Amino acid sequence: MTMIFKPLFMTCCLLFLTAACTVSPTIHSNYNQAIDFNQYKTFGFFEPLDTDTRYESLVSQYLKEATITEMTQRGFVFSSTRPDLLINFHSQTESKQNIHQIPTSGYNAPYFQYQGRFYYDTWVSYRTFIDDYQEGTLNIDIVDNQLNKMVWQGVAVGRMTEDQLKNLQTTLQQNVSEIFTQFPINIQP
Repeated sequence: MTMIFKPLFMTCCLLFLTAACTVSPTIHSNYNQAIDFNQYKTFGFFEPLDTDTRYESLVSQYLKEATITEMTQRGFVFSSTRPDLLINFHSQTESKQNIHQIPTSGYNAPYFQYQGRFYYDTWVSYRTFIDDYQEGTLNIDIVDNQLNKMVWQGVAVGRMTEDQLKNLQTTLQQNVSEIFTQFPINIQP
């Protein structure tokens, strides 16, 4: 590799690795476009939530708090008795592995013998990197309570860092806020 291309190549590799390690989640949403969301005034939560087993988990508490904030900013009122919309959460973490190779600088030059002559061969070698990480998925489902049909779903999928796991409440609040940026009704002024 010439001296001019070597720094450019290493810079490109570094940028690729940095982009591959982003911690911001990918947000997806989908909703029933035939529904007028302005008809709904109140919301509540499923009991039990899918993020609970026999008792209300901390994850559920954090998600409820963040969702109440987002929904009330959009003009909805929380109601525990027969709300227009019911909200449920699903969360999942999964161990993942990313394997990639980067060409090493320089050439290996082993030699071999053929018909009494010695020959040198060159090839580029590669360095293998293995990246183990946790990927988290958070779903927020909103269901029309009267029709018992989902009307909106928001999903966040992303790599979870140690810092995010240590500050779970803040992480979940940020993820819920990012998910609700794709909700059909914007924050009320």
